[in-house]
Amino acid sequence: MLKQRLLTAALLVPLVVLAILKLPTAALMGVLALVVILTAWEWLQVVGFHSVLAKVLAVIAWLLIAAFQSSLFFPIEPGLIAGGILWLALTLLVVIYAHKPLPSLGQQVFASRWFGLVMAWLVLAVFFYAAVWLHGRHGGEWLLLHVLVVVWLSDTGGYFAGKRWGQRKLASHISPNKTWEGVAGAVVLVSLWSLVSWGFGLGAGIDLVLWWLLALMTALFSVAGDLFESLFKRAHAIKDSGQLLPGHGGLWDRLDSLLAAVPVFAATLVLLGL
Repeated sequence: MLKQRLLTAALLVPLVVLAILKLPTAALMGVLALVVILTAWEWLQVVGFHSVLAKVLAVIAWLLIAAFQSSLFFPIEPGLIAGGILWLALTLLVVIYAHKPLPSLGQQVFASRWFGLVMAWLVLAVFFYAAVWLHGRHGGEWLLLHVLVVVWLSDTGGYFAGKRWGQRKLASHISPNKTWEGVAGAVVLVSLWSLVSWGFGLGAGIDLVLWWLLALMTALFSVAGDLFESLFKRAHAIKDSGQLLPGHGGLWDRLDSLLAAVPVFAATLVLLGL
């Protein structure tokens, strides 16, 4: 499994980096739209939309709503702030039910395919707009890449530190394999990266301490994104959202952390006036 994960990452990471750094924002928007559609397809499959026609109609509806939403979010900053608030609420939900099951009503809601459809629309929409907004800023391609590296290092630090030293459960009911020791490993790697990236000028105009805190916050919310997906998978009794990426499961499994990290990072920049 680890070899498959590393091989898949070795093939995908250079392509992702090149797309972010070399593609103009308009072209990257098309790539992101495809990624979002494929992720939505998996999400809908997970929550109970099994027929192809139902998923096609649901994705078309999502695209139409997203197009309408884009006109409402012009200027886009209010939408970005709303996305940050959404993830604050979802993170609070994860924290409350980290070590205990959802109440009966909550389990029914998470098991509902219509709730899954609405959440897919909300989560994927705020991710899409946040990523496009970040990339479209002056030097934004480096900011977007910075967020990806923060999430990648957070996942890597969490995985290896958790396997080596993990004892205290982070969210025993949602994801029993995650530990506080893993979180500590993620904090160490992300802290080191924040120092390196600031030194190379990625945080131009931002104080070093603030840049570090922003990176840590982004990493912690990425963990919440992972756990939120796990709530859905637990409600529907599945392990992976798909098999598209060998060693990683589905595209949603790979993007779950970024779906939270990118909107939170973008919303924080807006709130700080940066």
